[in-house]
Amino acid sequence: MKKLVFLVVFLLSITSFSQMIRLEGNFASTSINDAIGQLTIFSLPDSSLKKGSYIDSTYFSVLMDTDGSKEFYVKFKIPGFLDTLINFEAVDTVVSLGIIQLEADRNLETVEVKYIKPTYLRTMDGIKVNVEGTNLQTLPTLFDVLKASPKISSPDNERIEIIGKGSPLILIDRQPIITNDELKAIPADMIESIEIITNPSAKYRAQGKGGGVIEVYTKNFHLEGYNMTISANGGVNTQLKPSGRIGVGLSVKRKKFSFNGHFGGNYSSSFSLDSTYGKTTDDSNREYYDKSTSDQWWTWQYANLKAAYRINDKHKITSGYRMNGSLSGSNTNSTMRYIEDDQTTIQQEQSSLPGYTWLNNSAFLNYQWETDTNKSFFEVNFNYILKISEGNNEYTSLFDDVVSGQSSVFKRLNDSRDRPNIGELRINYEHVFDTSGWKLNVGGSFNMLKNNKAFDQYTDVNDSWVLDPVYSNSYDYKEHIGGIFTELQKDWDAFGFRLGIRGEYSGLNGYSNSLNKQFIDSVYILPFPSASILFEPAENLSMTIYYSSGIDRPSFSNFDPFVRIQDSLNIQYGNPFLRPAIEQSVGMEFDIFYAYNISVEYSIDRRPVSSLQFVDDSTFLINTTPWNADKEQGISVSLNAPIQAKWLNGWNSLWFEYNRFDYTPLFHRARFYNVTYGFYSWLNFMLPKNIDISNNLNIARWGGDGYRQNTVFLWGMRLTKKFKGNNFQIYLDVDDIIPPKYKSTTIAGNYQLSSLNQSQFTTFRFGFFYKFGRLKQGTNIKESESGQSGRI
Repeated sequence: MKKLVFLVVFLLSITSFSQMIRLEGNFASTSINDAIGQLTIFSLPDSSLKKGSYIDSTYFSVLMDTDGSKEFYVKFKIPGFLDTLINFEAVDTVVSLGIIQLEADRNLETVEVKYIKPTYLRTMDGIKVNVEGTNLQTLPTLFDVLKASPKISSPDNERIEIIGKGSPLILIDRQPIITNDELKAIPADMIESIEIITNPSAKYRAQGKGGGVIEVYTKNFHLEGYNMTISANGGVNTQLKPSGRIGVGLSVKRKKFSFNGHFGGNYSSSFSLDSTYGKTTDDSNREYYDKSTSDQWWTWQYANLKAAYRINDKHKITSGYRMNGSLSGSNTNSTMRYIEDDQTTIQQEQSSLPGYTWLNNSAFLNYQWETDTNKSFFEVNFNYILKISEGNNEYTSLFDDVVSGQSSVFKRLNDSRDRPNIGELRINYEHVFDTSGWKLNVGGSFNMLKNNKAFDQYTDVNDSWVLDPVYSNSYDYKEHIGGIFTELQKDWDAFGFRLGIRGEYSGLNGYSNSLNKQFIDSVYILPFPSASILFEPAENLSMTIYYSSGIDRPSFSNFDPFVRIQDSLNIQYGNPFLRPAIEQSVGMEFDIFYAYNISVEYSIDRRPVSSLQFVDDSTFLINTTPWNADKEQGISVSLNAPIQAKWLNGWNSLWFEYNRFDYTPLFHRARFYNVTYGFYSWLNFMLPKNIDISNNLNIARWGGDGYRQNTVFLWGMRLTKKFKGNNFQIYLDVDDIIPPKYKSTTIAGNYQLSSLNQSQFTTFRFGFFYKFGRLKQGTNIKESESGQSGRI
């Protein structure tokens, strides 16, 4: 009985000396919405610091532990106002300071107070790129922002790669993209921030994780009222090819509800010159020359709607809809000459009119519950994607047989249709064990894909297109992928670790309607462990060692064995026996001042999917089919250094990568080596009179499985004039100041190609960005204490 009484008294004594309270209040002035202020709480009578936070709206709410104290005072420090001190007592769990009147600082009326958000921040998982509130928000598209980001490259101005990792998994508001075309349809001013994750945790799906992860977060609105943005640009290159875009954004917040919408479209056109020389590497002594020109155009349209409702302090629902669409076309003309034993045998002229249309509709629903005061949370996310893709290519080839003097015509029309439907459910729970540094993350996901694909070929009969059933095909494909994961993390003062494992089930099923047979029926379960260890031997020095594993499943189009005639001298067919590639990597990263970074990584991919390509023994017909190679190994080193000064900010990266490719005997190819490197620099000079000059420089040499490219020099500059505290900006872009020429060498099974391409020319572009709105005092607004409010 005495022990019980002692325990009760002990518990009462604890609760009497420790209590969680919430301090809240409102500011009468609405002008603080234009500034970032500070809130600091001290205990009385010793004035010891108890809590600190930032203020970015007219309402504030802060949780704090009293630690047994009853009397406190709070200090408000907001640009443009005198410092304000208010005493209060912790007499209840909620302490309201009511309406707070701030007195303007008359001595600062002529002083301009400006908050500059850092563009790049180093995190323990990678790099965070702030887009909103920086010069990046005035770039044309998300694709341009990614190209201007650290540790990211674009080898051909079409793909996005993380240096040393390859093609990443790209998520927009937790939704995976299907193609990089979506990146060119999304405006930069719709983006809040980007996280480039080079060391992904187990919560990310295994597919594509070996190439890293890029998380893109669209804007949320935190202040009561509305805000609107209007942006547009237009320009022309030295080939007189125009381009332009226009976009409108609206953000509204009313108490617990917020809404964001962005709408607009882009137009682009280009002219390209190509030349190719090919020769066989066997003893057949065959060569060919190809010169071509092409006029191309594209349009992208987009609409992004996103709404959030905060039920209470702990529960929030977010939903969104995104639509991206594109139309494109081109007119290509080429002249080819075929040589056997140093004698020209055939001359060919070919013209083609390819067109492409796609529409990507996606929607998501997210529920998040903050389960305790330690930032533990439970999250449920549902995604749905419907993509409509259509392509057609009409081409005509005229052949002149130099030996016999005869001529022939080859004319075809290819029509392809794609309708992938993707549904995904993800559940995630992260538990933070008070202040001990322990964190547990568990969850799972299930993904379903259903696709109906068709490929029809038409021949010309008396100037009419007639379907050729022999070379037409349609197939149905289903893919079910389920995964569960668990991850444990612990942080001490100078040491921390993270251990995780993810298991995934894959079920693939494909049926060819034309062949009337099932061409794939595969089920497998694989584990994917991951681990990282963090050392911090000094205050501004840290070292991270990590291991990661993932999978690269072949796309459904690679499985179909049906023969597709692409043009007069190219045929392609899939391979139902393809196996997934297993990716593993181990690396080390050194961080100084949590900004300067040196990374070293070794990676190995087993059974990577490559292209098996051969020239026919007696003709120039090229056969292409996907096949599993033996393995790919790589070592990469990169140095990343930010620059931050009063008049200058930016980022510099230097990287080097060595790769070795090993093939199976079926390829008839020797081991292939590749050395790639690059230097990237983005610098923004902040001059007087609110004038900025940005310089973007990228010098790189790219390569891959079976090809090497020359060193390419990409250089662009921007002049920006800002008005009304950065709310109105006009700018002039000059891109590709030195027009790049891409030279590459491709090595296939029994032939080799050398090609030269030029499709980028010096471009001049003028644009503007305007933001306006009406912000007012909030009455019941709770902002996230983490500084990441609204993040899904």
